Amino acid sequence: MTINRRTRQILSFGFIIVMIFLTGAFVDRFLDKYSLHQIMKDLNNIPLSNKLYAVLLMAASYLFLTVYDFLGLRYLGKKLQAHKVVLASFLSYGFSNSIGLSVLASGSLRYRYYSSWGLTFSEISRMVIFTSATLWLGILTAGGAAFTLAPVAEMPLKLHTFINIRLVGILFLIAVSAYYFLLVFFRRPFTFFGQQMTLPSPAIGMAQIITGAVDWVLAGAVLYVLMPDSAPIGFMQFMGIYILAQTIGLISHVPGGAVVFETVLLSFFPAEAIPSMIGSLLVYRVVYYILPLLSAALILGITEGARQKQRVLSYAGYLNRIYRAVTPNLLSVIVFIIGAYMLFAGATPVNPARFDFIKQILPLAVVETSHFLASITGMGLIILSGGLRKRIDLAYQLTMALLAAGTVFGLLKGAEVETALFAVAIAAAMLPARKLFDKRSPFFDEVLTKEWAAAVFAILLVYVWLGFFSYKHVEYRSSLWWTFTFNDQAPRFLRTLVGVFSFMSALLLYKFMQPSKKVRHYEPLGIDEIERIVSNSSDTSSYLALLHDKKFITNDEHSAFIMYGIDGRCFVSMGDPVSAADEDTAAELIINFRRLAKNHGCTAVFYEVGTEYIPQYIDAGFRIYKIGEEARVPLGSFTLDGSHWSGTRNTLKKMEKENCRFEIIHDTENLLPQLQKISDDWLTGKNTREKRFSLGCFDGEYLKKTPVAVVFKEDVPVAFANLWAAADKDELSIDLMRYGDDAPKGVMEYLFVKLMLYGKENGYGFFNLGMAPLSGIDTHSFSPLWNRVASALFNHGERFYNFKGLRSYKDKFNPQWKPKYIAVQSFFSLPSALRSVASLISGGTAGIFGK
Repeated sequence: MTINRRTRQILSFGFIIVMIFLTGAFVDRFLDKYSLHQIMKDLNNIPLSNKLYAVLLMAASYLFLTVYDFLGLRYLGKKLQAHKVVLASFLSYGFSNSIGLSVLASGSLRYRYYSSWGLTFSEISRMVIFTSATLWLGILTAGGAAFTLAPVAEMPLKLHTFINIRLVGILFLIAVSAYYFLLVFFRRPFTFFGQQMTLPSPAIGMAQIITGAVDWVLAGAVLYVLMPDSAPIGFMQFMGIYILAQTIGLISHVPGGAVVFETVLLSFFPAEAIPSMIGSLLVYRVVYYILPLLSAALILGITEGARQKQRVLSYAGYLNRIYRAVTPNLLSVIVFIIGAYMLFAGATPVNPARFDFIKQILPLAVVETSHFLASITGMGLIILSGGLRKRIDLAYQLTMALLAAGTVFGLLKGAEVETALFAVAIAAAMLPARKLFDKRSPFFDEVLTKEWAAAVFAILLVYVWLGFFSYKHVEYRSSLWWTFTFNDQAPRFLRTLVGVFSFMSALLLYKFMQPSKKVRHYEPLGIDEIERIVSNSSDTSSYLALLHDKKFITNDEHSAFIMYGIDGRCFVSMGDPVSAADEDTAAELIINFRRLAKNHGCTAVFYEVGTEYIPQYIDAGFRIYKIGEEARVPLGSFTLDGSHWSGTRNTLKKMEKENCRFEIIHDTENLLPQLQKISDDWLTGKNTREKRFSLGCFDGEYLKKTPVAVVFKEDVPVAFANLWAAADKDELSIDLMRYGDDAPKGVMEYLFVKLMLYGKENGYGFFNLGMAPLSGIDTHSFSPLWNRVASALFNHGERFYNFKGLRSYKDKFNPQWKPKYIAVQSFFSLPSALRSVASLISGGTAGIFGK
């Protein structure tokens, strides 16, 4: 049974929602016996000296993590300055420990730095594998020692009743011993994840084992010094629990093992110790994860600024583009955070010491009203943050007003000085950025999207749970709704809860009552006009306009157009403007297309463009990045003479002996059923599906509009390709290339060569073999980051796509290589642009990862 893309999306979304509810229900049930007030009290009771010890141990742990990289370099036989190794190591672990995806996060940062210091992609890949192995050797060694030496009978929850912990520890140590045994007796190279590897020397292996174990002991000690007196446990026993919880957290792939690690660890302790343990875990999270993450982010910003200093000084406009691209998104995130903070503050008790002061100077009515409005303000800021992300002028103005209101309400409801200072700081940061928010668009159409509504709904669920968790000791009764006293805070939360949901309901009702406003795409062209413009084009890729997956924007004379598709927040043009008579026409279309995208809160992208209009793209504010090269065979000099073509001549003779013949069919009406079968066989044999956007698909009406080259075997079609012919005969190209199950081997090469000979006989200048992605992208010491990444993918990405094989196959026809580019509004929009292009070609995000 085949499940369509829409159904898969619904099922995936439903699965995520179910998992969120199950996780929430589990956390709620787990914490049901404990009060927030007690947790906060226990957190404050942790001695300052213990917190300082934790910080020192964290620093020692991260410093010791750098030994991983020093050992890795020694394994590779490389030497670098110590401060460089420490920098790369700390940044990679500072990010990967907190955000998860450790191999991807740490690997990308290591590649960024080590590649600039002379290491190759292969060497960096081997280092990542080596450091990952060191981490797991540390788990096995430290865990094995803890499980073996800790008295089993004293393990919390009597774990030994269903598993022998000591036996597990012994197995761990045996695994480590087996690894060392391999180092001594097995020295032959082997392949691992596509990388040629050799095992390290026994000395390095022993250093790996010791380093990994010490690192885990230091990491565990950070939490151990924060442990409360109510949870007495020996260090060796604690390390066993800690490593078990961390291992399950690592396997879960949740960033930092959040919630998973805490849940597993707490399950080993008695109920009376859990409130104080939660406080210890919160401090541990801040010390071991948040502080290194913030430090790594700061150091990364400083070092990258230093690395790019000369470029920034030389190109002042570059810094301004970074500012314009990053600032709205950054302010959006910050405003979202303070909005959530204000909202959650309304669901938790006010600081008693400060509230006593408020009770003495303000009447109850002011406190009640301020508490109510502060939460509404927080909800409003959460919603407005989506408008800031889209640079909407009205969102900026309302945010400034709500920040001012939130400052006042926070002070009046409970002397929340931190909230007031935070809000004032954000408002001050937004003042210089006023000109960035210049988009005058309908706020409700732009911001209240399905995606944003889902995020707001998630925040509301957390708000509701937090409120009921905070006041669960209060017995519910109907009179609570009408209880107005200084000391009764639960009724205040209930009234605010109704207010917040009423506010959201009113917004959604207003949204749904608005008349539907569809996105206006300039599509005045009929199919006859499209065919007329395509027939006058010298670019054969313009035939993609004959498919039904494009939208169009045209010039006033209807003599040229841009064809495009939409994915997410990207308007993606397929190629250059079609049939533009001159550079002015092209420039006008490019500017209008960018303006169209901007008017809908989106970014404009031009995919697979040539060199002809690069000045016009640059003038329109686009950045140009090379994405590959297109192969064009010059037909004037094309010949099958010479030893280079001996194999091809043999293929042609073989095909003719098998009674194969080549024919150009202009009227395919009667052949369509047979061509359909060939296409179906080809898709089934390749285990793939139809692509779109930059590639054609089998469509009867589309094939009728172009000649089709067919290979017959004994008068039965076995392969075909539809032809694209340029108006000025500069170029001949093909789109669909398919063969059936009965086609003889070599049929596509036969078809290619026959088409080239046909093109030469009919006076065409070039035969277009299509693009070889990521080929022809040079790298050197001055190459930008994109060139380095693209070149690495081309040289080492065979697992994802046959980049080198495709280039090599086309190279045998001795083509001329023509560069192809993608034009994006900024470097920061390049990843989303590439994702949108892949989504349009594959028919959706799910198709990117499937065939």
